[in-house]
Amino acid sequence: MILRNFLTAIMFTIGLSMFTLVHAQDNKMFDIAVTSIDGKSITLNEYVGKKPVYLKFWATWCVPCREQMPHLQETYETFGDDVEVIAVNIYINDSAEAIRATQQEFSLTVPVMVDDTGELAQAFDLVGTPYHILIDIDGKVVFKGHDASAQLDKTIKLVSASNSKTLPAVEIEPLIAQPSLVTSTDKLTALYFTSTWCDWYLAESRPVIAKNCIAGQQQANALSKATPDINWLGITSRLWTGEKELHEYKDKYQIDYSLVIDSNDQEFVRYKVKDFPTLILLQDGKEKFRTSDFSDEKKVADAILEFK
Repeated sequence: MILRNFLTAIMFTIGLSMFTLVHAQDNKMFDIAVTSIDGKSITLNEYVGKKPVYLKFWATWCVPCREQMPHLQETYETFGDDVEVIAVNIYINDSAEAIRATQQEFSLTVPVMVDDTGELAQAFDLVGTPYHILIDIDGKVVFKGHDASAQLDKTIKLVSASNSKTLPAVEIEPLIAQPSLVTSTDKLTALYFTSTWCDWYLAESRPVIAKNCIAGQQQANALSKATPDINWLGITSRLWTGEKELHEYKDKYQIDYSLVIDSNDQEFVRYKVKDFPTLILLQDGKEKFRTSDFSDEKKVADAILEFK
């Protein structure tokens, strides 16, 4: 699995269980709302003290997510009365239509919610999909991982039977506010949001998006050279991305301007970016232009040059 070394769970002793719960509440992850494609909104706080929760973060274009769909549906059918099973779509390069098509394809009856702000995935330190989070009835995170494993099934069975008191808590990496990657300046600033993998990973499942990622990066390169008076900054998603992938991507596209990883998703959440790629133009810190469509090179160039 891609970047498996980034996805290893860290297990702590039961003495840390209260820390995990307090940490979650301090980060307000239990207050973050997610919404169904039909408009229903929920928070995890609704289930604390009432029912364990199994969250499965996924995307319609994610190959292992799709492979695990039968397991998700079976889990819901087996444990749904005792565990709140929720499939949380991360809503990156996704749509309600694609979600409904996936529901129909796999005959899913499990509740599906959308993390359209990215805040829930950020709070639970998501760095790749699929991503499983299991929370016991007391609000203690007792499992996190990426495989539909025997250990996941065992833990679900335990929490469904209210036997989670003996389970150790699992640490969720603290969400610590970092200085903004975007420097405050009077200069016109162009922010190019992308990922290091959307050009090739989506080539088969979402070829239009993959081509758009390639076109967007090529246009960002050309425009940055044509507009040296504009402050260009490339920001990549942290999904499946470390320094190695970042350097390989920079070399692949011969990127000259600064390109950094949004290590805690703060810029993607702050600027409400849910599509790779997205170009945002800031003037005096205020957004003046945004596009995720790079099918017309002249149109994008004209829009940028208009603000020079």
